[in-house]
Amino acid sequence: MTEQPEARSSGKPRLVIPDDINGAYASSAELDRLRAAAEVTIHGNRAGDEAELMGRIRDAHVVLSFRPAFTRFPRPVLQAAHELRMICISGTGTEDVDVAAATERAIAVTNVVGSANRGVAELALAFMFALARHVPAQDRSIRRGEWAGREGIELGGKVLGIIGISGISSELAPLARALGMQVVSWSRNNDPARAQAIGARAVAFDDVLAQADIVSLHVRLSDATRNMIGAAQLARMKRGALLINTARGGLVDEPALLAALRSGQLAGTGLDVFATEPLPKGHPLLAMDNVVMTPVSAWNTADASRRMIRQSIDNVVGFLSGRPINVVNPAALNQSLQKGAHP
Repeated sequence: MTEQPEARSSGKPRLVIPDDINGAYASSAELDRLRAAAEVTIHGNRAGDEAELMGRIRDAHVVLSFRPAFTRFPRPVLQAAHELRMICISGTGTEDVDVAAATERAIAVTNVVGSANRGVAELALAFMFALARHVPAQDRSIRRGEWAGREGIELGGKVLGIIGISGISSELAPLARALGMQVVSWSRNNDPARAQAIGARAVAFDDVLAQADIVSLHVRLSDATRNMIGAAQLARMKRGALLINTARGGLVDEPALLAALRSGQLAGTGLDVFATEPLPKGHPLLAMDNVVMTPVSAWNTADASRRMIRQSIDNVVGFLSGRPINVVNPAALNQSLQKGAHP
């Protein structure tokens, strides 16, 4: 379903939401703020291919992309959008945009930071509870007509190892400490004061793996972090530890993860992200009782959605009024503002 703008003669810049898959923007009370600033076109589904996406945004001055749709904006798509001056991604990650190509074409790229921090942290905690007490496995067992409880563990007194100090882990660490857990952490600069500020103790990367009963990942995916948790790292963890990944699937070597789950080196894992998304039919993870999964929905709470939409619209309105915020490629900004977002 596509909602067309009411008029094409207003002189306002043209804004396209090419992928409002859940109707988040179409149903938002914040939509009037966008309509006051631009002619708005909303597409209620994800484009089937690049050609369809090109058609949707060909005349747009601003594109506001719904992050959960994972719409990709590679160089050919950007080249086809001759009027484009800004892309706003309604989430933190901008890896689906060729930012270098956008910068070359003076297209400002903005993102939304922090709107889902609490929601992601709470899902990481939910994974811990679910795995510690075998909640999904016991639920499935009862539904099969079985009545055999499984011994679990308590989180109080256990050690949580956080990989990456971030807005999300800054929310997670106090929740864990409130349960009586100890928290150790590693981050790229491994600043002890920064770790202490969230209630953690900074240690070496290998020491996080060796000390933690549960390891939770909170780093960005890059060439440096891809497969940072592989066979060697999993072998350093306590036998029977748990691994939580709500960050990016590429951080974990999936074959090594499967081997650790099968051998008992890992007692279980909680995953919101995967090497391939959606998870393919017949994937080995689907048959494992010691795996708890959600479909890249850690961010997805009503509270986070409201914050995400509000902040995305703040980005757009700020840009159109000459006061851009949250720009990830500032080198494009001066050129983009000089060209202007208006027809």
